[in-house]
Amino acid sequence: MFAQILEISLLCLGIVLLVVGYRRHHRNLMLAAALVLMSFGTLQDVGRGFIDGYQQSDARTLSVVQAIR
Repeated sequence: MFAQILEISLLCLGIVLLVVGYRRHHRNLMLAAALVLMSFGTLQDVGRGFIDGYQQSDARTLSVVQAIR
């Protein structure tokens, strides 16, 4: 549910930034709009991949951390 709300808000923000940047001739706003719209489409996949990778990792603690304990 949270991911869907975040994706919809990123889409709306990207469209607003794109329109405002185009009308005011601000390249930086249009660049920000492009980055927001790019993250809109990949947010859920990136999050799912991060969670899957974290759950399947078998990383061990560093010996420095073990020495402190």
